[in-house]
Amino acid sequence: MSFMEEADRVLADLRELVTRESPSDDADRVTAVAEWIRERLNRRQPPVARTVPCPPRGHALLATVGSDEAGRPSTLLVGHIDTVWPVGTLEEIPFSNDGAVVRGPGVFDMKAGAAIALRVLDRLRERPTSPRVTLLLAPDEEVGSEASKALLIEQAKKHDRVLVLEPSAKGGAAKVARKGTGLYRIRFKGVSSHAGLDPEKGVSALQALAEFVLYAPRFANVEAGTTVTPTVASAGTKTNVVPESAEVILDCRVWTPSEPERVDRDLRAWRPKDPRVGVEIEGGFDRPPLAETEASRSLFASAQRIARDLGFELRGERVGGASDGNLTAAAGVPTLDGLGPMGDGAHARHEHVLVTDLGLRVELLERLILA
Repeated sequence: MSFMEEADRVLADLRELVTRESPSDDADRVTAVAEWIRERLNRRQPPVARTVPCPPRGHALLATVGSDEAGRPSTLLVGHIDTVWPVGTLEEIPFSNDGAVVRGPGVFDMKAGAAIALRVLDRLRERPTSPRVTLLLAPDEEVGSEASKALLIEQAKKHDRVLVLEPSAKGGAAKVARKGTGLYRIRFKGVSSHAGLDPEKGVSALQALAEFVLYAPRFANVEAGTTVTPTVASAGTKTNVVPESAEVILDCRVWTPSEPERVDRDLRAWRPKDPRVGVEIEGGFDRPPLAETEASRSLFASAQRIARDLGFELRGERVGGASDGNLTAAAGVPTLDGLGPMGDGAHARHEHVLVTDLGLRVELLERLILA
């Protein structure tokens, strides 16, 4: 079967996935996508798929084909079915395919990767023997995977390696390393007063917030690649009131496994100049770095050799964003990320994938599983 014929098979599933909206905060819609995939995979006998509740989020999809008797390494395919797009986005950005580019909410991040995985499972089921391969599609990756984390790590430890179908990096590159991520909410508590009559009786939470934001770059470490970035802030209630409360959210990213502890310690040790201001810190690091290891480099080298056989060069990139691959790598399972198709616009309105890459990625993924 040609790459374009394979692409047509992938596109049929991709349409079904994209036209079923599944924002992370709508458990019922996410579950509906998981149920559709379960039914789709179980049309052929024997059934291989089931859904797993991940409260308070939706259901995860879990499917297994093949067996360990095939004598090859077992593989966990990882992805997610939730998206960042609210319900109704499909009316603004409908699913479309002009023959070269496919568009729609969640198409790049990462329903195209899920559709490729479905086609690969189909192909493996057609073989007389296949190594054991499990597909896990989480319902909450875009919001931290808290509800599905235990299931993910449990499944990862049952397999020899993990292949993540998240979007590829620029130019179709695989993601060989990812930064660890943390999110903090810093709350400041002051004392309100009339801004005109007696401002001196107040204690400004906003002023403490400003002091903290200006200090925040000191929590970073340029040489280690650690970033600490204030992203969202709010303060005050009325224009004539000294702000009693304020808060800011920090986005933290690290390459080095030891940095989360250091950043957390430094953040919690900070104190405002005015001792009357109360400070509360909520949150922390939820995903450790996906660091390169000898085993993960070997896995990437295998993918590169297969790509060359298929006629293209597969590059590897280190990226700042995190995924569930961070968790499987931290669990000690060799992990290769970013095996989804070429495209662009993750979390953006120009999100799209290239039709010509879909069939090629099916072939790459199947061969890598069988290697």
